[in-house]
Amino acid sequence: MSGTGEVDKLCRMASVTVPKQPTLFALFKAFLIIGVTSFGGGRAAYFQDALVTRRKWITDEEFLEAVAVSQVLPGPNIGNLSAYLGQRLRGWRGAVIAMLCLTVPGGLAIVAMAWLYFNGMPASITGPVGKGVAAAAAGLAAAAVVRLRGGTGGAGGWAVAGLTFVLFGPLGWPILLVLAVCLPPSFAVAWSRHK
Repeated sequence: MSGTGEVDKLCRMASVTVPKQPTLFALFKAFLIIGVTSFGGGRAAYFQDALVTRRKWITDEEFLEAVAVSQVLPGPNIGNLSAYLGQRLRGWRGAVIAMLCLTVPGGLAIVAMAWLYFNGMPASITGPVGKGVAAAAAGLAAAAVVRLRGGTGGAGGWAVAGLTFVLFGPLGWPILLVLAVCLPPSFAVAWSRHK
């Protein structure tokens, strides 16, 4: 058996829903909204809300897989995540659209803020704005963790998440050392789930 029609027929018989593939325009619109309205580390929460919760284009498990892959690839995590999700949803065209929609609005905003700064914007404004954006990004990242709490998958996953938080946050360890300590137990937890 081959072909999309056959797969859809089998899925209906097995009561399995296949996520609908978005059009390129729908993908463009979704990623452009994220690119225009999101910022900082909180962008992952925007992706989760837009693609998993509201549009149901991917599952929580697929999203967590995308986040994991984007973090181990070289380059900025959020750029990797957008390219990975765009490619997963619509192939290479989706990856290009996702990257452009994510980076162009932010780049234009940076150029505009730089212009304002160099043309008289007081420095007393930039500090509080930066702190506000950082607080909002941290809140959005925490909200994404709460929404995806099933991704930790039990006590082992929560222990690794807690260890990572303590080492990187309060103790201030460098990220490479945190990865060296936390990856082995992460692999052990994942291995025990798939036995």
